Amino acid sequence: MTSRPNSLRPARPSQRGAALVIAMLLTALGAAVAVQMIVPLSGWLEREYRARDTQASYTLADAAASWAMTVLAADARLGPVDHYGELWATALPPTPVEGGTIEGRITDLQASFNLNNVAPQGVKSAANIALARTLFSQSGLDSKLVDALVDAVDRDETTNDGQSERQRYGRALRNAPLQSFNDLLDVPGFDERAVRALAATTIVLPEATPINANTAPRALIAAAFPAATSDAIDKAIARRTQQPFSSGGDIATVIGQPNADGVFSGNTQYFAVESLIRFERVAHRVQLHIFRPTSARPVLISRIISNA
Repeated sequence: MTSRPNSLRPARPSQRGAALVIAMLLTALGAAVAVQMIVPLSGWLEREYRARDTQASYTLADAAASWAMTVLAADARLGPVDHYGELWATALPPTPVEGGTIEGRITDLQASFNLNNVAPQGVKSAANIALARTLFSQSGLDSKLVDALVDAVDRDETTNDGQSERQRYGRALRNAPLQSFNDLLDVPGFDERAVRALAATTIVLPEATPINANTAPRALIAAAFPAATSDAIDKAIARRTQQPFSSGGDIATVIGQPNADGVFSGNTQYFAVESLIRFERVAHRVQLHIFRPTSARPVLISRIISNA
């Protein structure tokens, strides 16, 4: 894999980038339409027109998935660092297709704190646990809930005071990564209010994933480095715009604080795609989650299509 030099200044999304993502979409669309042609129809009843538009919308949903995975595969070949100056971060503008339009955007899921990070591979992470406590408090939740979350996610059956989890909670816990926010409802102390609060500020991915220092919002970086000054955080944000971070150690060095081991990285494996497809009689929102393994093609792990 050819890596890009850190000194290379990333280009901002431009008209050239938008043209390229449209070209990739049209290539993917061509492959999808080869299976199910979208053709103008006349003389059909309203029911049949709606059925046609619905079928066309689902065909475009397949094209959107192919487009996103093509973009992400092409990006991976350019090097391991992911940032907002890359092609994947260029939104697909509303693009005309036969009888309708499609638009979309790829976003970095690792720009958020993943709740499974409190125990990567089942082992407690002190730095991530500390960050979780800060984020829980900022969300208006008792930071002590983090202890129950850690006990639920880590692989041992012992609490931080030496008790067994069965002694502390009266039952065995999952001792495995969360698979969705709904899994929190089975963690002692969590209720629907807590789940809603966390869903607004954090994420749940299938495994522990470091935060991408190049895409994380300023507030999350500040929470991870509580001793850093506002000027130091601003300096890090300005630096990544000019020269993206290649590792978690890079951002710690720029901020001038000890490296929060395992909290940050410079790349991403999990992405989301949201597309809006409109025809005369129907409109659909397509939400995709894509996993891009190192040195392998991206994989579609979930797809939701809903009325827009």
